[in-house]
Amino acid sequence: MDHAVSNEWAEEFAPSGSALNTLRWARDLGATTLGEAYDMLEQLELSNDVPEVLGHDDSIESVREELDFGIETVGPDALLTTLL
Repeated sequence: MDHAVSNEWAEEFAPSGSALNTLRWARDLGATTLGEAYDMLEQLELSNDVPEVLGHDDSIESVREELDFGIETVGPDALLTTLL
């Protein structure tokens, strides 16, 4: 049953490459949920990792908007292991 729910939100929230890279970055620094990864965006913004994580074609603000939508869609407690 959980698998069906996952498929349903996957159609609504499909993170872009930049958002996925951000989620991986946050996971590598200890985040386990989407909400925790979202909370780490300011840390990413202040770090030197932005070009490596987002590339040169995306911005923290666009990833923030995308993750905000993800939180509304799947909730802040969605596990990063599920999203990645």
